[in-house]
Amino acid sequence: MKQLALALLVSVSLIAQCGPSFSKDRKITGTIRGFECGDNCYLTIVDRKKAEQVGLCAAPECESWNEQTVMPSRYKGKSVTVTVGQGQQVDDSGNVMGEMMAFKKIKFLD
Repeated sequence: MKQLALALLVSVSLIAQCGPSFSKDRKITGTIRGFECGDNCYLTIVDRKKAEQVGLCAAPECESWNEQTVMPSRYKGKSVTVTVGQGQQVDDSGNVMGEMMAFKKIKFLD
């Protein structure tokens, strides 16, 4: 499982480095698909176009999830609008490894 999480982290990191820059005010509306933690915690949302959007879970709503490295199951499948920004990925030692999309605010719609 740790190897899978590490592979996901590396893949997301590489995609993020090649991806576009995100403005502070960009919003995505969709449904929460999942939440995973390794050195960082990531939230996966399926947007209105059915595309998966993976970002660092940096919203205040994520604080307890990040601390416990688990999202309560009642949030899976919930409709949300997230405010997108950029966040820093860090390794287990706290060294900054790069930047990627981060969900800075979460508004639950149902």
